[in-house]
Amino acid sequence: MRIILVWTVWSSGVRRGHQDTWANLQFYPARCTLWPMRETQAIIERVRRVSDTLQQLHLSVDPSLAQAQAGQSLFAAPLNGGESYLREQWIPVGLREGQMVVEIPSAHPYTPGQVVSLLAPLGRAIPLRPHLQHMLLIANDALPTPFVWLAGDLCARGAAVTLVLGGRALAYPLELLPAEVEILRADTDWRWPDQVETLTWADQVIALAPPYACAEVYAGLYDTISQLRVQNVPDGYVFGLYYYRLACGTGACLACQIPGQKYDLLACTDGPAVDLKKVAFR
Repeated sequence: MRIILVWTVWSSGVRRGHQDTWANLQFYPARCTLWPMRETQAIIERVRRVSDTLQQLHLSVDPSLAQAQAGQSLFAAPLNGGESYLREQWIPVGLREGQMVVEIPSAHPYTPGQVVSLLAPLGRAIPLRPHLQHMLLIANDALPTPFVWLAGDLCARGAAVTLVLGGRALAYPLELLPAEVEILRADTDWRWPDQVETLTWADQVIALAPPYACAEVYAGLYDTISQLRVQNVPDGYVFGLYYYRLACGTGACLACQIPGQKYDLLACTDGPAVDLKKVAFR
């Protein structure tokens, strides 16, 4: 096992009219992050086809990953190499009988016994508000795979979970979700039954949109919630999940920046769950 420590510094703005590229950067020392990434290996024990487009891989992983939580993911690459130098982001849907289960597109063929290299954990666990009783999850035109582990944990704690599915998310196999989860279906205008009521009674809201639509979808959701709460949106109340295509996964390349109110955020180290109150929607 190798531990990789990456020291990253990034800027939140550029001064205009200056010729020196480095001098243009405004650095914020408080945003320097010492980010630990462990490189380990995993063995694929089982490959389970769960739909026409999805498969679940059961992995025997390093014991250090037993502490992973919902929201954190794996940066994976086959040991025999592949067509791309970029690693794939694998999203776990749970820990079962000492194995980690990830859900990925079935277009990527894997076989039992195959060994993969993992950089993990990638990202932070999804933050939950204290004394959470009602959670509203929204999947807008994106498969709700990132919600499976979280929903299971919340239901096990006795919390009520409502999941809104719209667009592409409607094709997700519902049998893969905990039976306790209430399912609501959104229409093409992104409206669902009792929308105002569900947004009002929820103790926390977490939304998921495809990478190309995050800015638009999350801005609209935050605006709607702001109107319902008369501009008084609490900190940590509404989150958006950012699953950009990652290059380094450590915050070094800045390819996954999210414009912020005070400073820019990174999907790989600050996310995937980002408090939308901290995001600058332009």
